[in-house]
Amino acid sequence: MAILTAEIAFVLNAALDLGIRIGAAPDGSELIMVAPMRVPYAVRRQFEIVLENHQAEIIDFIQRENAARAGASS
Repeated sequence: MAILTAEIAFVLNAALDLGIRIGAAPDGSELIMVAPMRVPYAVRRQFEIVLENHQAEIIDFIQRENAARAGASS
C-alpha cells in the first residue's frame, strides 16, 4: 500500500516532536533513525515498522525536501 506525501510528513514531524531524527543516506540507499533512550521501545519500534514498510517513498520525500532546501539557500 502506498503512503501519501502528507502521511510521510506527518510521520517525520511526529518523530521530530519526540526528538527522533530520521534521515536518508546521501546515496539514497537507506534510512537512518536516531532516537533518544527516553523514547519508549514500543514507540521506536512503531517508527521502525513504518520506515521499513515505506522506505523508498520516505527516502524520496527526504531527498526532495533536502533538494528544495538546497535550492532555496543558493
